[in-house]
Amino acid sequence: MFGFGKSKDPLADVKSAERWLAGFPGNDPLAVHAELLSELGRIGERTTKRTPAMLAAVFYADAHTEQLREALTTQYIEHASRSSKLENQLWSALFDLTQAFLLAYQSFSREIADHAQSNKWQSLLLELVARQVLHLKLDAKTRLYRFEQWIPAKWAELHALFALACSRQIERQAVTLSPGGQSTTLEQEYLQALMLQLMYAGNLTPRHLDWVCEQLTEWCTSLRLTLEPSSMTSFYIDLASREGLRRRVPAPLEGRVLFLDTRPLHAILKQNVMVVEQKIRQQPLSGPAPGRS
Repeated sequence: MFGFGKSKDPLADVKSAERWLAGFPGNDPLAVHAELLSELGRIGERTTKRTPAMLAAVFYADAHTEQLREALTTQYIEHASRSSKLENQLWSALFDLTQAFLLAYQSFSREIADHAQSNKWQSLLLELVARQVLHLKLDAKTRLYRFEQWIPAKWAELHALFALACSRQIERQAVTLSPGGQSTTLEQEYLQALMLQLMYAGNLTPRHLDWVCEQLTEWCTSLRLTLEPSSMTSFYIDLASREGLRRRVPAPLEGRVLFLDTRPLHAILKQNVMVVEQKIRQQPLSGPAPGRS
């Protein structure tokens, strides 16, 4: 479709990725989607020679396709209910994009493991693991659009990534995952993935689910995982398990257990409820609609 992207590897390095993405029409997100899936699929092939510069280019492409994901999400929320065919097309576009990045990143993970003495490769580990956790969170959200819960293998994949980060002591190092965005940490991305699944009650519409995901960045800011529980009501996560957060039990816990005190989150949610209740009192739902007398 776009010949300029075929003469040279568009993801050879950041400059190549920048030129390649800039050449796509801004009003055709699916054109970017198709080409990106193709290039990410090629990266995962066994014969591809992967380099640190190529991984940096994938990071760039990932960050700069955030608008693509947002456009697809908006279309899904607003139009998926029109027909099962349209719902399937939009859902598959979101799902396939996340899976393509995850598969590409898994290939780079093997490269980093094979180049343990390479500073160039190892310097990319933090962002690589953080982006994998981010895409697992997106994977969870996309599946929840269809009320699909994670299978145990997905939980094991998420926990293994966070365990790796903890072993390297990089789980609380700052990392930026979006252009011009605020920095985050791997722990924060991991907590958001955990809380998304914990808070999902099975009755959220795609629009409500998307809103919850947007709020998780703020809601999880004050949360931290600890080696010791800070209250009897703490939740816990076992990094060796194949399931999500669970409420603490009186019996001793074994395994690679971390604790989460959710009282700061409860305080934020309680405050939000009070704000909503105050707005309702000031403008009852039975009153005139905004803009009408």
